[in-house]
Amino acid sequence: MARCAARWLFVACVVAVPLAACGEGSLAAASKDDPPGMAADVGADMGMGTNLDGLAYWSTALPTLDVMKSAGGWLPQADGSYDTGEIVPLDRDGWALPSADPAGRRYRSLVVNVIHDNPAAPHSARYFVLYDGTGQIAALDVDGARIVSQAPGVMHVEAGRGGSLYLRLDAGASLRNIRVVREDYLPLYRAGLTFNPDFLARIDAFQVLRFMDWMNTNALFAPTGGPITDEAAINAAPQLNWADRPRSSSMHWGEGSRGVPVEALVEIANRTGAEPWFTMPVNASDDYVRGFAAYVREHLRPDLKIHVELSNEVWNWIFPQARYAQAQARRAFGPNGDWLEWYGMRAAQVGMIWKKAFNEPERRSSRAGRVSMVFGTQFAWRGLEAKGLDTSNWRDAEGRQMRASDYFDEYAITAYYDGTMNTDETVPVVKGWWKDGDGGYARAVAALDKRIADFNAPLYRYHAEQAKAHGLRLVSYESGFGEYTPISQHDNEAYTDFLVKLQRRPEFTALETANYKAFAAAGGRLFMNFGIIGTPSKWGSWSALESVGQETSPRYSAMMAWLAAHPPSPLRGPAVAYAPARLMIGKPGGSTLTQTAHGYDVLVGTAGDDRFIASGAPGGRIDGGGGTDTLVLPAKREAYRFGAETDQGSVRVEGPGGRQDISRIALVRFGEGRPIALAQLLSEDRGLRLADVERVRSVPAPK
Repeated sequence: MARCAARWLFVACVVAVPLAACGEGSLAAASKDDPPGMAADVGADMGMGTNLDGLAYWSTALPTLDVMKSAGGWLPQADGSYDTGEIVPLDRDGWALPSADPAGRRYRSLVVNVIHDNPAAPHSARYFVLYDGTGQIAALDVDGARIVSQAPGVMHVEAGRGGSLYLRLDAGASLRNIRVVREDYLPLYRAGLTFNPDFLARIDAFQVLRFMDWMNTNALFAPTGGPITDEAAINAAPQLNWADRPRSSSMHWGEGSRGVPVEALVEIANRTGAEPWFTMPVNASDDYVRGFAAYVREHLRPDLKIHVELSNEVWNWIFPQARYAQAQARRAFGPNGDWLEWYGMRAAQVGMIWKKAFNEPERRSSRAGRVSMVFGTQFAWRGLEAKGLDTSNWRDAEGRQMRASDYFDEYAITAYYDGTMNTDETVPVVKGWWKDGDGGYARAVAALDKRIADFNAPLYRYHAEQAKAHGLRLVSYESGFGEYTPISQHDNEAYTDFLVKLQRRPEFTALETANYKAFAAAGGRLFMNFGIIGTPSKWGSWSALESVGQETSPRYSAMMAWLAAHPPSPLRGPAVAYAPARLMIGKPGGSTLTQTAHGYDVLVGTAGDDRFIASGAPGGRIDGGGGTDTLVLPAKREAYRFGAETDQGSVRVEGPGGRQDISRIALVRFGEGRPIALAQLLSEDRGLRLADVERVRSVPAPK
């Protein structure tokens, strides 16, 4: 609930105006498809993206194949004690360590919620639990969950009737690298895919993905340990170096963790063909920024542009980054230093590092590069942006003023719409609507429609003027339906139910579109939705879909229609950009599977004899699945080098187009030549013994 509560507090910062109904001339009411007063081609060059909801064991997005990555933390338990409250010793990646003083601890086991109270989790689904190390691990017998079979390093379990799954470790166990993968997804996981294909299908149309929640941006971390919450510690928080980043090997990537590692962020951008929007930690050192930028430069698809933002809403005092920025401002500019001026300066410095890493001019120039540096400000607070853009106290080594705005490319605001139904003052008005024959929904829609026209649109124009004055592109960093249950009504299920049902109304397709067009008419170039998959509650209906299994909704439909009607223009990059990678599983008996021209595909065979046609593009993962499978490479033998990744059970193929990773492949054919055994190619290139070759060529499935 922490993220939802924070988002609620943010929206509360927006200036409220009284509710008012609007007449038949309203934007949404007049035309579902083309609101009047806006040309049909408005926004022809405006792209659209989305933020990704944070990982959690209750999240209905279920984004990762390994659901351990969205699990909760370790819960120490003893007989008769649900939580002993003791601190569990952890290693750098968050895996529980055996206690150094077994006699001094009270807990006898550790429990982790892998999936809990999650409506999207399939009932009684079966999972493979894979792990390293020694010690006892079990699935808790809750709601019918049970162990199907168990052997060293692998446990086959069935989740409870409601879909929940809890694991228990003995306190003395020395286990790590625990992975929990649904049985039917195991072939994809073994082939190297990180993400749930159903989740990818919901997001692969978007042109940009913002990782604010995935990077746990609204928490402040020291080099070791969990989030910093003490005020004095926030003010004195040390910088993070590249060695302090989250890692792929981390126990989990969700709430309380350091977030999703850059490797996975780049992977999902490569798989979906979406531009990544990174939100760098507010206390990231130059070393951290350089390491991050270097990894992205080396591994991101070359057809994708990059958006970089320092933290998130540094203006917002409910987040620790604002207090950290204030402390830094006083160190940099004296006791009267302004936190937003420091934000502008540091964000510009971060942008310089990124652009240098990509061999681009540090200052904004007419030559468009891959990296766009983002400046963020508050939507309804006119003038707040000035200090962060002008940075009148920032000086170079010669004492000359440095203007942060010269180092930015994009000027970002929110674009939420609400009808002020989220304030205690308007509760009587909203309840009065419920007496209408339709339950009050028509008047609620009218209020939202009027709010877009009378409140949002003028502010869009104001910020467009500020962006233009500083030579920046206007974008949004978050947007969507901004209503939530007022605090006084948190125990009133009828109020929450009204707002949840309201955003499911078909009229919301037109409301969303009216908001897009108002933003585009002001000159907006990129519109970013906030939540994409999440459960609505009293804290708000932030996400367009309520479950990964839901294929559409009025709000999601509006986004898909916009994307279909506004494909990428030449100004936004090459036509191949935004094309998703291919995810294919062969048919029983054998199939021919072909890679895309831009690469990063995941191709998985079955027990039959499969043939995989490589395009020469980089980033592919191919798993034969069984049988006698053949990889067909386009160039001649001398163009490739083969290397065994013995720790991963795969083979690395380096060629003219980049790297491929393959497993369980028997034969390789170059162009129209004859098939050659992979074992022979490995032996030729690395001098491996045939026994070693066979070990990496064939990886048996867990039993």
